[in-house]
Amino acid sequence: MIDEFAVFVGIPIVTMDIAPVNTILCTSCSAAIDEREAFCPACGAPVGPVAALDPLQAIRAEGFVIQKAAIGKPKPIVLLGVWILFFPCLVVGLMLAADFALNGQGLGAAGFLFFWAGIAIAIFSLVMLFKVTRNYFAAQEPAKADED
Repeated sequence: MIDEFAVFVGIPIVTMDIAPVNTILCTSCSAAIDEREAFCPACGAPVGPVAALDPLQAIRAEGFVIQKAAIGKPKPIVLLGVWILFFPCLVVGLMLAADFALNGQGLGAAGFLFFWAGIAIAIFSLVMLFKVTRNYFAAQEPAKADED
């Protein structure tokens, strides 16, 4: 009601934030974001340690890390970490599938499911290793702009 009267009379309305919002920079894309945000609205990166307290948000944060590793040129430490995580999974998946293919004749449906679980683990691990390694060796560094 007061705002409508002020506009009618011609008095300029000045609004002020009662609590100023502090901003921080996203560690992934350097966008300025509200410090209360759990994820960066620009790139979706988890911000701070409280981003993954909720189980669903933890899944989102882990998915962002895997996506970040598989897209773009990863850092050497990321390449090493991906190999440390996924190469044993590849070996175990192949060994599981081979074991159930050769020795799982009498297990019926359980043997069938474990065989395909081993194949799925091996394929997922192989795809992750391939994508991250390919991106590490094939990705070009961003071209630096010429300063005039």
